[in-house]
Amino acid sequence: MKTVQNNIKRVLLDVNVCIDLIVNRSISPQTKKSFFAVLFKHNIVPFVPAFSIDTVYYILNSSMKIEKQQARGAIQKLLKFTKLLHTTDRSIHLAFSSDFPDFEDSMINTLAETSNMDAIITNNINDFSRSSLPVYRPLDFVSLFQ
Repeated sequence: MKTVQNNIKRVLLDVNVCIDLIVNRSISPQTKKSFFAVLFKHNIVPFVPAFSIDTVYYILNSSMKIEKQQARGAIQKLLKFTKLLHTTDRSIHLAFSSDFPDFEDSMINTLAETSNMDAIITNNINDFSRSSLPVYRPLDFVSLFQ
Protein backbone atom coordinates (compact mmCIF):
# COMPACT_ATOMS: atom_id res chain seq x y z
CA MET A 1 0.00 0.00 0.00
CA LYS A 2 2.95 2.37 0.38
CA THR A 3 3.04 2.71 -3.41
CA VAL A 4 -0.57 3.93 -3.54
CA GLN A 5 0.04 6.33 -0.66
CA ASN A 6 3.15 7.81 -2.24
CA ASN A 7 1.44 8.27 -5.60
CA ILE A 8 -1.51 10.28 -4.31
CA LYS A 9 -0.68 13.96 -3.94
CA ARG A 10 -3.64 15.68 -5.63
CA VAL A 11 -7.30 14.68 -5.32
CA LEU A 12 -10.46 16.18 -6.76
CA LEU A 13 -13.51 16.28 -4.49
CA ASP A 14 -16.85 15.65 -6.15
CA VAL A 15 -19.74 18.00 -5.41
CA ASN A 16 -21.46 15.46 -3.14
CA VAL A 17 -18.34 15.14 -0.99
CA CYS A 18 -18.11 18.92 -0.61
CA ILE A 19 -21.70 19.03 0.61
CA ASP A 20 -21.20 15.98 2.84
CA LEU A 21 -18.13 17.52 4.44
CA ILE A 22 -20.03 20.72 5.17
CA VAL A 23 -23.20 19.19 6.63
CA ASN A 24 -21.91 15.78 7.84
CA ARG A 25 -24.54 14.17 5.62
CA SER A 26 -22.96 10.90 4.47
CA ILE A 27 -19.68 11.36 6.28
CA SER A 28 -19.47 10.88 10.01
CA PRO A 29 -17.63 13.52 12.03
CA GLN A 30 -14.91 10.92 12.76
CA THR A 31 -14.45 10.09 9.06
CA LYS A 32 -14.34 13.79 8.26
CA LYS A 33 -11.65 14.32 10.88
CA SER A 34 -9.68 11.30 9.64
CA PHE A 35 -10.06 12.41 6.02
CA PHE A 36 -8.54 15.83 6.70
CA ALA A 37 -5.86 14.28 8.93
CA VAL A 38 -4.77 12.01 6.05
CA LEU A 39 -4.66 14.95 3.66
CA PHE A 40 -2.51 17.02 5.99
CA LYS A 41 -0.24 14.22 7.17
CA HIS A 42 0.53 13.03 3.64
CA ASN A 43 0.68 16.48 2.01
CA ILE A 44 -2.23 15.69 -0.28
CA VAL A 45 -3.81 18.73 -1.88
CA PRO A 46 -7.60 18.54 -2.18
CA PHE A 47 -9.12 20.39 -5.12
CA VAL A 48 -12.72 21.42 -5.74
CA PRO A 49 -14.10 22.15 -9.22
CA ALA A 50 -14.67 25.90 -9.32
CA PHE A 51 -17.85 25.37 -11.34
CA SER A 52 -19.27 23.33 -8.44
CA ILE A 53 -19.24 26.10 -5.86
CA ASP A 54 -22.51 27.62 -7.05
CA THR A 55 -24.09 24.15 -7.03
CA VAL A 56 -22.94 23.56 -3.47
CA TYR A 57 -24.30 26.95 -2.42
CA TYR A 58 -27.61 26.34 -4.18
CA ILE A 59 -28.10 22.91 -2.59
CA LEU A 60 -27.19 24.15 0.88
CA ASN A 61 -29.46 27.16 0.64
CA SER A 62 -32.40 25.92 -1.42
CA SER A 63 -32.65 22.18 -0.88
CA MET A 64 -31.25 21.96 2.64
CA LYS A 65 -32.73 25.29 3.77
CA ILE A 66 -29.46 26.54 5.28
CA GLU A 67 -29.50 30.31 5.58
CA LYS A 68 -27.51 32.20 2.97
CA GLN A 69 -24.94 33.61 5.38
CA GLN A 70 -24.37 30.24 7.02
CA ALA A 71 -24.02 28.52 3.61
CA ARG A 72 -21.53 31.16 2.47
CA GLY A 73 -19.53 30.78 5.68
CA ALA A 74 -19.45 27.00 5.36
CA ILE A 75 -18.23 27.18 1.76
CA GLN A 76 -15.59 29.75 2.69
CA LYS A 77 -14.37 27.44 5.44
CA LEU A 78 -14.16 24.53 2.98
CA LEU A 79 -12.21 26.73 0.57
CA LYS A 80 -9.59 27.40 3.27
CA PHE A 81 -8.66 23.71 3.12
CA THR A 82 -9.00 23.18 -0.63
CA LYS A 83 -7.90 24.74 -3.90
CA LEU A 84 -10.18 25.63 -6.78
CA LEU A 85 -9.66 23.86 -10.07
CA HIS A 86 -10.82 25.74 -13.16
CA THR A 87 -12.06 24.29 -16.41
CA THR A 88 -10.29 24.92 -19.67
CA ASP A 89 -11.52 24.90 -23.25
CA ARG A 90 -9.91 21.49 -23.62
CA SER A 91 -11.56 19.99 -20.53
CA ILE A 92 -15.00 21.21 -21.59
CA HIS A 93 -14.65 19.87 -25.14
CA LEU A 94 -13.40 16.53 -23.85
CA ALA A 95 -16.32 16.34 -21.41
CA PHE A 96 -18.80 16.86 -24.25
CA SER A 97 -17.19 14.09 -26.27
CA SER A 98 -16.86 11.59 -23.42
CA ASP A 99 -19.10 8.58 -22.95
CA PHE A 100 -20.19 9.52 -19.43
CA PRO A 101 -23.99 9.44 -19.19
CA ASP A 102 -24.10 12.45 -16.83
CA PHE A 103 -22.55 15.68 -18.07
CA GLU A 104 -21.59 17.03 -14.63
CA ASP A 105 -19.78 13.78 -13.80
CA SER A 106 -18.10 13.96 -17.20
CA MET A 107 -16.96 17.51 -16.43
CA ILE A 108 -15.55 16.47 -13.05
CA ASN A 109 -13.80 13.44 -14.49
CA THR A 110 -12.34 15.29 -17.48
CA LEU A 111 -11.21 18.13 -15.25
CA ALA A 112 -9.49 15.63 -12.96
CA GLU A 113 -7.82 13.83 -15.86
CA THR A 114 -6.64 16.96 -17.67
CA SER A 115 -5.40 18.55 -14.44
CA ASN A 116 -3.27 15.57 -13.45
CA MET A 117 -5.26 14.62 -10.37
CA ASP A 118 -4.24 11.35 -8.76
CA ALA A 119 -7.75 10.35 -7.67
CA ILE A 120 -11.37 11.43 -7.45
CA ILE A 121 -13.13 11.37 -4.08
CA THR A 122 -16.89 10.82 -4.32
CA ASN A 123 -19.73 9.06 -2.59
CA ASN A 124 -21.11 7.98 -5.96
CA ILE A 125 -18.40 5.66 -7.23
CA ASN A 126 -20.66 4.16 -9.91
CA ASP A 127 -20.92 7.59 -11.55
CA PHE A 128 -17.20 7.38 -12.31
CA SER A 129 -16.96 3.76 -13.44
CA ARG A 130 -15.61 4.98 -16.80
CA SER A 131 -12.84 7.07 -15.27
CA SER A 132 -9.21 6.29 -15.95
CA LEU A 133 -8.39 7.55 -12.44
CA PRO A 134 -8.75 5.75 -9.12
CA VAL A 135 -12.04 6.69 -7.48
CA TYR A 136 -12.61 6.41 -3.73
CA ARG A 137 -15.29 7.07 -1.16
CA PRO A 138 -13.91 9.24 1.66
CA LEU A 139 -13.83 6.33 4.13
CA ASP A 140 -12.13 4.04 1.60
CA PHE A 141 -9.60 6.76 0.87
CA VAL A 142 -8.79 7.08 4.59
CA SER A 143 -8.42 3.28 4.79
CA LEU A 144 -5.63 3.40 2.22
CA PHE A 145 -3.45 5.18 4.76
CA GLN A 146 -4.12 3.05 7.84
